[in-house]
Amino acid sequence: MANTDLENIQRLMNRFKRDLPPGEDYRLRLVEEFELILNQRFTDYFLQICDIIDLTQDLTHMTRGSAGSSLICYLLGITDVDPIKWRIPVARFMNPMRDDLPDVDIDFEHHQQLEVMQRIFRKWPGKTARLSNYVTYKEKSARREAAKRLGAIGNLKRGFSYESAGVDPKEAKRIEYKLLGKKRCISKHCGGIVMFTRKLPKSLISADNQILLDKYEVEDLEHLKVDILANRGLSQLLEIDPDTPLAEYPRTDPATSELLCRGDVLGVTQGESPAMRRLFRSLQPTSVEDCVFATALIRPVALSGRQKASMFHDWSQEAVQDAIVFEDDAIDIISNIIDVDHYEADMYRRAFAKKNDDRILEFMQKLGDHPRKQEAMAALQELGGFGLCRAHAVNLGRLIWALAYQKAHRKREFWAACLKHCQGSYRSWVYQCEAHRMNLPTKPGWWQREFPEGLGIRQQWLDRIEFAGVIANGRAFRNKNGRWVTFLTLGTDYGEYIDVTVQRPVAYRDYDIVYGQGRIRTQDRSDYVHSTDVNTVTFAQWKNP
Repeated sequence: MANTDLENIQRLMNRFKRDLPPGEDYRLRLVEEFELILNQRFTDYFLQICDIIDLTQDLTHMTRGSAGSSLICYLLGITDVDPIKWRIPVARFMNPMRDDLPDVDIDFEHHQQLEVMQRIFRKWPGKTARLSNYVTYKEKSARREAAKRLGAIGNLKRGFSYESAGVDPKEAKRIEYKLLGKKRCISKHCGGIVMFTRKLPKSLISADNQILLDKYEVEDLEHLKVDILANRGLSQLLEIDPDTPLAEYPRTDPATSELLCRGDVLGVTQGESPAMRRLFRSLQPTSVEDCVFATALIRPVALSGRQKASMFHDWSQEAVQDAIVFEDDAIDIISNIIDVDHYEADMYRRAFAKKNDDRILEFMQKLGDHPRKQEAMAALQELGGFGLCRAHAVNLGRLIWALAYQKAHRKREFWAACLKHCQGSYRSWVYQCEAHRMNLPTKPGWWQREFPEGLGIRQQWLDRIEFAGVIANGRAFRNKNGRWVTFLTLGTDYGEYIDVTVQRPVAYRDYDIVYGQGRIRTQDRSDYVHSTDVNTVTFAQWKNP
C-alpha cells in the first residue's frame, strides 16, 4: 500500500466520532470501504462532508438516502445508521463500476435549513452555490403551451382537444413536438448545494448565490454535491423531545404498536397518508423494523403495496424472503440468480430504474431460461418505478416510529408540536380540531363549533351504511380499467375518520361536506366505504360563521 493511501486512511480515521464495534463483520466491511474510497479517490469528499457536519454540530441532523449503507459514514458521524446491524450492503452507496460521487442528503429542522446553507456559504465563500432546477415541457404542459401560443383563451380543461380550443391541430402538434423536453423555467433546487475546489468568477453565480447547473450536470461534471434538506417531521419530534436520538427509541412498544395497528397516525409526518393508514391496519406492525418495512412497501405504488401486504399476514421470514421490497433486495436477488457480485448486481438494478435498455437486455441474456425469470423481471420493472433503499427506509421508518411513540405516550405535547411544525396530508382544520380536543389553545375558526349533527356513520344496515363527513383529504385517479375514482377521507363528529371511494372524479376542494350511502368493503383487514351509485353521494358547501 502506498504512503499516500496510508495517509488518506489516517486522515479519515482521525475524524472518526465512533469506535469500530467488535466483530469480524465490522472489520471486513471497514477494509472493503477503505479500498473503495482509496481506489475512487473519495477521501476529500468524505472529509468535506465531515466539515459540514462539524460546522453544524450544535444542530441535530438526520442523514437520509443511501449514506446509511456506509460503515465509514457511521463511524464519521455522518449517519447514525449501523449498516451491519441493519444488514445493508455498501453497493447501493459506493460502487467501483460507477463514475459518479456518492450522494449524501442531510436533513435538518425545516426552520434551520437556510441557516445551515448560510453557514456553508460563509465558510467557503465563492466556492459554494445553490443548484438550479430545470423544469422541462412534458406532454401535457407542451400541449397546453402550444394551444396558448396559437391564441387559445379561457380555461383549458383536462383532456382538451385542439379543435375545442379553436386552434389549428396540425400547427399545434408541430409546436407541441418542438417543445417536448425543452426547458420551461429555472428554479432553485430545494436543498442542493454544489461545492468547488477553487473560487468561481462572480459572473457565474447570481446575486442570491445560485449557479445555473442542475443536479444532472453536476453529476456529469463530477462536482461535489450535497443536499441540505428541511424535515418537518424532525422538527416536530425535537419539539417534543430534543434529547432522545432516533437510534435510542425502544425497538418495541405495545402502546405504539396498538396506535399503528388501528391506523391512528394523523399528525405523524411521512406516515399519515390514507394509503399508509390502510397499510398499517393491514400489516399490524409490532416493532420499528415493521415500520421500516411498511415505509418501503408503500413506495413503488400504493396499490401494489397493499396487494403485497396481503401476502405477509404472518410477517415470517419465510413469507417475505423472496419479495423485492427494498432496492437492496433487488441487488441480493440479482446477485444470486445470475451469480455476480453486489456491485455488478446494483448496476443491473440501476438499469431498470434509469430505463437503460441495453443493460436490461444484457441482464435478460444472462438470466437465460432461469425458472424465476418472469417473476424476477416483473418485480424489478415494478421497483424501477420508484423504490427505496433499506438505508433510506430505516431513517424514515425510525422517524415514523418515534413520532408514533410520542403520540402514544405524550399526546398533548405531540399535538402542540404538530400545530407548530406539521404541514401534512390533510387540511389544516383537521390538525386544529384534533388539538382542540386536547384542550390546546388554537386559532379561532369554524371547526371550533360543533360539527353538523350526525357526521360519521349515520345509519347502518346489514350490508349498507349511510354516512356524512367533512372532507379532510381527497384524490382523484384512474383505476386499472381507465375509469375515474375519487378517494376521500372524511372527518366525523366523534373524532374518527372514514375512507370513502366515489366512482367519479370530484373537485373535492370546492366542497366541505359529503353525504351519501355505500357498502362496507374490506381489503387486507382495512375497512372503507365504497359507493358505486353516484346518485347516493352529494357534496355541499358549509358556510363558515
